[in-house]
Amino acid sequence: MKGVRFISLLTGLVLLLSCQRDGLDLTLTVGPYGHETRKVMLLYEAGFNSLGSDISANIEALRDGYLPGNGRNDDIFLIFSHVTRRNRVYSTETSPVLMRMYQVHGEPRMDTLHVWPVGTSAANAAMVTEVLNLVKEEFPASGYGAVFSSHATGWLPEGYFSNPKSYEGTDRGTRSSNGTQPRQHTFGQEYYASGKEVEEIELHDFAAAIPYKLDYILFDACLMASVEVAWQLRDACHYLGAAPCEIPAAGFNYHTLTHHLLEPDVPDLQGACEDYFARYQFDSVYGAAITMVDCSRLDPLASVCRDLFSRYRDGIRNLDGENVQVYDRITGSKRYYAFFDLKDMLREAGASETDLAALQDALDQAIVYEAHTARFISIPLERCCGLAMYLPAYPDYRADSWHGTRFLDDRYKQNVAWNKATSLVE
Repeated sequence: MKGVRFISLLTGLVLLLSCQRDGLDLTLTVGPYGHETRKVMLLYEAGFNSLGSDISANIEALRDGYLPGNGRNDDIFLIFSHVTRRNRVYSTETSPVLMRMYQVHGEPRMDTLHVWPVGTSAANAAMVTEVLNLVKEEFPASGYGAVFSSHATGWLPEGYFSNPKSYEGTDRGTRSSNGTQPRQHTFGQEYYASGKEVEEIELHDFAAAIPYKLDYILFDACLMASVEVAWQLRDACHYLGAAPCEIPAAGFNYHTLTHHLLEPDVPDLQGACEDYFARYQFDSVYGAAITMVDCSRLDPLASVCRDLFSRYRDGIRNLDGENVQVYDRITGSKRYYAFFDLKDMLREAGASETDLAALQDALDQAIVYEAHTARFISIPLERCCGLAMYLPAYPDYRADSWHGTRFLDDRYKQNVAWNKATSLVE
């Protein structure tokens, strides 16, 4: 899996459930290079981890898809990639590289544009900035979009998803067992020190690292379609495509990815999301969930949620989390859920039909496209609005599988921008 290792199998048919907004208008950004007509797509792969072989296979699949030419006015397709030399072998360090892929007379070509020193991490905010600045300097264009591929765990602290005890101890306590304050909202994961240490990018740093507004960000990474992530990235991109659940290690459909994001005059992010869903729609093991968000329309959602969180605070505090739709699985030492459906949480908290309708109106404004199968691995997907959210643990910090923890509540209150906008955790 993109977020955690795949550990279980299911059989059975998965069913299509989807919605989309009509009249999508994705306008390419026009910056200092307003005379340019071409657009740039960057595939950013932080794969010095267990996904190394899958990411390498995806690069090969791209050769079979649409590729632009290499003329002055042709669109630009760039790949920044850092992968292991052999699958899950971290003792041999490698160099990240920036490459340009194009076609000449129908044959795929790839040029190496820049090579970083051996051992340089791609799971680093400074590297995100460096690469994006290099892209814009070398390839002025009318618009830029990026696909980020790696492990990810939404808004959770670095390493928390796979090993919460390293922060909470065994009693779901209030502070890290080693006294440190972990980073929040992680994307990207790369190993170093021969696999003994791991580096991830805190999402606040990730958002700040993007030096200019992107037309779109597509996450080929787990658990990134949460309202916390979308809100954090609202100024970094116009549109966001991500999954509220995990994503299988094979990820998106790389055979058709450039067909959607490069071949049309206007990038078709929704088409890329639809192709991802179609890839797993009838898969007997996985299933899929995917959401596309118009980040410019998140303010009404925050306004509605702030009002509803205030008026239904007692209901949120006392609801039975077992009755709320979840998106993540219990794996490893993580024995409780952290990603719940935003709308379903408020429904279970007692929100009236009128208030739920107002919430749905705000969701319809923000969510361009949403689709989910009937299950994702072991999780029934029955009441999905498309955006996940944290379920606070207060007031009694119940030690069951269906609530957060005192530690997560504290970190959420201090560090999550969505909480500052809506006061979910007081």
